[in-house]
Parts: sequence; structure tokens; C-alpha cells
Amino acid sequence: MQGRQTLAYWLLAFVLIATNVGLAQEQDENDPAKALALVRASIKARGGEAYLKVRTTMTRGQFTAYEKGVSGNPQAFIDYIAPNRERLEFGKSDYKVVQANSEVANWVYDGKAKQIKDQTDEQVKQFQQGVRYELDNLLRVANAQQGVTLVYLGRREPWRSTFSEAVRVDFADGGQGTIHFDSRSHLPLSIEYKSVTAEGSATSETRYFRWVDFSGIMFPTIQDFYRNGQQSGRVSFDEVNLNASIPDKLFAKPTSIKEVK
Repeated sequence: MQGRQTLAYWLLAFVLIATNVGLAQEQDENDPAKALALVRASIKARGGEAYLKVRTTMTRGQFTAYEKGVSGNPQAFIDYIAPNRERLEFGKSDYKVVQANSEVANWVYDGKAKQIKDQTDEQVKQFQQGVRYELDNLLRVANAQQGVTLVYLGRREPWRSTFSEAVRVDFADGGQGTIHFDSRSHLPLSIEYKSVTAEGSATSETRYFRWVDFSGIMFPTIQDFYRNGQQSGRVSFDEVNLNASIPDKLFAKPTSIKEVK
């Protein structure tokens, strides 16, 4: 009889301990202070105040599209990025394609068709969605805590045999972006979010590799893109200029194709 009472005591004690551990883990995983600390550790790893002061970026490199997991031919690109503005160029001469977005104009130039067109509403929405969930924007918004809530997700496995500490950034309108960080270097491993495309909702992911120090600021020079678990593209950067001087006229809609350079 005494043995049964002892067994019952230890079983009850085990249940209480397991319950308390579970509650502690749940509280830990929802701790916004821990989430913010992880975000700020990553910002420090990327260059701290110098990183936060970056306002413009000009890059050159190669973009490779993937179709059903198979890579296509790399295409050279130039990308100009300023706050809420971007101009992306592919090709040259008759094969040049330009997509430009800003607060005042959203347009596309097709060198083969020799046409300048306004972007469709869908294209503009895709750009705005991309800006919201772009890594640098997510880090800055999370650091400033403006219009977002941070959720610490703890240890995760973003892809097979790769482990991270993760933070979810919840926007007031219901949008969510998750950042996975390397637990040692604190540099981002990947981001993921639900995207809305012409084909419907999809899970989009970007993975970051080959971090390089550019004058004290860490930049991922290889970025792989995934949609619904399948690779859709890769960017390899050959040149990165931070705080580059980017003239406003690059984003303005040309009045004729002769103005496109």
C-alpha cells in the first residue's frame, strides 16, 4: 500500500513538473523582449549603427530563374534601391528590360517591344509586398517596433539539418514574416512569409549565404528564393555599393524610349 502511495506521489510530482516546464516554454516562446534582443543582436552582427544608417544600395550580379527545380541561364542585372523605391534592369540595348517603382511612378520598359508601360495594379502590389517582407525592412521595422508585434519562436529547423532561433514579425493588418537567425553568428539564415500571387496564396522563402563584409557592414552575396518549398530563383551579387549616390531621375517615368539609358 505504501509503495502505491509513493508511486502516486512521484507520478503527481512528474505531472506538475512537466506542466510547469510546458508553461515556462510557452511563456519563453512568446516573450517579446527575447525576440527584440535577438533582432538587435542580428543588427549588431550586421554592423550596428553603420548598418542602420544605410539608405541606398546599388548592386550588380547574376539572376538565375528556376523552373520546376531546374535552373535556367543566368541573366546580368543592375539593381538600385532607395527607401520605397527600386529600379531593376536586365540586359542591354534591344534586350533591355527595366522595372521601376516609386511613390509617384510605377513603370516597365521593354527594349524588344520598344515600349514604356505603367505597371498593372497586380505588379504594384507585388512590389509593395516584396518591400514589406524584404530582410532589411523587416529588421528595421522589428527594431523600431513601429506597427508590429514581435513573437519569439525559439529553436526551429527552417530546412533539413539547419537549425535556427526564430522571430515572427506580426503586422497590424494580419501579415506575418518570420526571420530565422543563426544562433552563433546571429546573422539571418532565411525569411519566410505568405505571399499573394496571381495564382493564389503561396509560402515564399529567401535563404541567405556567403556573407561578405563591405566596410564593416555584412551583406549576403548569395540569396536563394523558394515558393511552396521549391526553388524559384537565385541571385549572386558581384558588386555591392552601400549608400551609393542614386539620382532621382532613375525612378522617374521617361517621356520617350530615347530617355531610357
